[in-house]
Amino acid sequence: MPRTLDGLLVDPIDGARPGRLHVAGELIAEVEERPGGPEEPVLMPGFIDLQIYDWEPARAQGVTGYLATVGTSARGVVERFLESLPDDPSCLGAHVEGPYLNPDVAGAQAAEHIRPVDTGELEGWLATGRVRMVTLAPELHAAFAAIERIAAAGAIPALGHTATNHRTASLAIDEGARFATHVWNAMSGFRARAPGAIGAFLEDERMTLGLIADGRHLHPTTEALTVRAAGPRRIALTSDLVRPPQELPNGRLLGGDRCGAELVRRAAARFGLAESATMASLVPAELLGLTDRGRLAPGFRADLAVLDGALEPLETLVAGSTVWPAAGEGRVRRNV
Repeated sequence: MPRTLDGLLVDPIDGARPGRLHVAGELIAEVEERPGGPEEPVLMPGFIDLQIYDWEPARAQGVTGYLATVGTSARGVVERFLESLPDDPSCLGAHVEGPYLNPDVAGAQAAEHIRPVDTGELEGWLATGRVRMVTLAPELHAAFAAIERIAAAGAIPALGHTATNHRTASLAIDEGARFATHVWNAMSGFRARAPGAIGAFLEDERMTLGLIADGRHLHPTTEALTVRAAGPRRIALTSDLVRPPQELPNGRLLGGDRCGAELVRRAAARFGLAESATMASLVPAELLGLTDRGRLAPGFRADLAVLDGALEPLETLVAGSTVWPAAGEGRVRRNV
């Protein structure tokens, strides 16, 4: 059924302006600018999360696409995970984080299950067609061969949980790596004469940087300098959302505690509305090759996050259909 939505349209390319969206079936049919029109609700392209372990709360936060993520685990776990991916139109495939990581920077990954690159195991995962991203450490033996195979399968080689140097990181990018998993966290840092993995990721425009901009994983200055150095067109807001607890008593973070609109609200206050839409929607869509998502423009899929003036979720649409709130559900606010 056709539908019309009025409000403040926030598009990564055209910016924020009052307008009207005409939705026909699964697509945005027309976009009208309406100077002087209402500026609420706020209409944004649905958010896409490239790294999320707990996807149940996602649609209530305006997330219309996500990579269901599985971490470092015993043999056989990834295979079972891939067989049981959510039957959900928002699930865009799997992100396999590990197990081919550097144990010295395991972070919250299960260090006891970190292992050398096993190309046979990897080929089995890729053959399912359900893997869209694999995170590994480029300094491991056979890592470059793994990067080549991941890219050849149409998935995205991602670098993370790495203590590699700048040169190796740069060579891995030449080999086909295209994503930095939770940039700055669990990776070699930047020093005056040793720019490390971070230096390679910041300087190479082929890399998209996954940024957990929740105020917990990074200092605000680190966030700001990263966005300034790389630009919003190379930043993908990611949640790393896990079920509680997200933190141990010693302060070690086990994952994120907010996603979707919760991240966008904070990013918009610091970097701007259109910029937050770029980082939360357009950039991850482009990385995944989804040319019909990430914008409020005619012909794009009507994946929409409808928010109030404070950027609190009101409604989530996937392909023109309301997926949240469902019957009996109310608005939720998980974090502030």
